[in-house]
Amino acid sequence: MKKSCEDIEKVLVDYSDGLLSHEEKSHVSQHLEKCENCRKLLEALERSLELSSIIWEDNLTDIEKVKIRALPKVKKTHWLRYASIAASILIAMTAGILWCSFHRQGEKQTELTFEEIEKNINDSANAARLLAATELLADYSDYKDVVESQYRYIAQTYPGTPAAEKIKLKHPIN
Repeated sequence: MKKSCEDIEKVLVDYSDGLLSHEEKSHVSQHLEKCENCRKLLEALERSLELSSIIWEDNLTDIEKVKIRALPKVKKTHWLRYASIAASILIAMTAGILWCSFHRQGEKQTELTFEEIEKNINDSANAARLLAATELLADYSDYKDVVESQYRYIAQTYPGTPAAEKIKLKHPIN
């Protein structure tokens, strides 16, 4: 009887709503005639449905006053679109990097050694010190010849240094 009651409880809502086939409906009716627990459950279910319909109808008048604004539809963008854009960007970047690397291989690449870098730093420092001392001497009119000689020496001995470039701009040497 318990198993039969469990089966009936599963379809009791459909029985109350009249959604069962004729055969199922007669089976449930026969069971309800014999089982007082299932009849009480059906009565409680029907009272709950009546009460909920009364509450629904009563609140329906209030609900009609409330206007619910529909949310705007959000356009779904498929992940495939983003994936294709990302793939296009990666392909373009890879092509650019490869083009640059192949293009540079044709050019003569000169990498400086540590010793060459150190020599360039020392040359720049020496040229800057000499230029600073020469500019201090330039304030005295008695040393004009010495100053011109120092400018020429810095420009010839340390070409390509910032001090030599400064001399070329400010004091063109003949």
